Amino acid sequence: MSLLVARGLTVQAQVGGEVVPVLRGLNFSLAPGRVLGLVGESGAGKSMVGRSIAQLMPPGFAVTHGTLEFNGGDLVGMAAEHRRGLLGREIAFIPQEPLTALNPVLTIGAQLDEHHRRLGVRGRRTLREYALAALAAVHLPDPRGMLARYPHQLSGGQCQRVLIAMAFAGRPRLVVADEATTALDVTTQAHVVALMRELQQAFDTAVLFITHDLRLAAGVCDDVAVMYAGDIVEIGPAAQVLQGPRHPYTRCLQLSNPPMTGARNALYALP
Repeated sequence: MSLLVARGLTVQAQVGGEVVPVLRGLNFSLAPGRVLGLVGESGAGKSMVGRSIAQLMPPGFAVTHGTLEFNGGDLVGMAAEHRRGLLGREIAFIPQEPLTALNPVLTIGAQLDEHHRRLGVRGRRTLREYALAALAAVHLPDPRGMLARYPHQLSGGQCQRVLIAMAFAGRPRLVVADEATTALDVTTQAHVVALMRELQQAFDTAVLFITHDLRLAAGVCDDVAVMYAGDIVEIGPAAQVLQGPRHPYTRCLQLSNPPMTGARNALYALP
């Protein structure tokens, strides 16, 4: 049984009086406990899929056709109050920029408390216990001291771990990770990805993993959907799609990756 299903999902934008297609009739499904990677170059429409789940569209953008079902309910057509009740609880998000996603004038402890209150946790002592447990779950050193710090006193990797702790605090059924490792160095990226995978498997959470990094997708995702110009041009098991791509665009993406060994040649550029 699928947890998240897109059927003909179409998003359009009004730009200067013209209607511009953004997503073109997407069809995909994501089962509980699976990781689906959305890969493609910038502007392909990957992040717009995440925005469609939350229905947080930029001005002038709207879903004009199709459905996006979560656990049998259409996220596009359901009442806004019902959808808001799912967000942060059954559906969680890990944003792209860890250093700007946290409130700079609130301590980490205050932000964790705010999130846990929304999840129904009450009582000062109980909130402190939940906050310490959340930071310990993402392997942050000195969780008690971390609660008193502000985001600018943490590294990018530490801020991302705090955001991951918040995302998994309510044991969500679906996590949308939108380029969650883009701002991190390679070593920190590996640690953060391993942590996400650990929590995902522990809670049997479905993850929609949005990335432009094919190598990262190969190591993280069970399945991969390749997006180009708002459409899914190839979808299937990650190993099958990335090791034996059938669509010319997928092959072009692989050619655009610099080789780790061998001669240093000019990278292939997509026309």
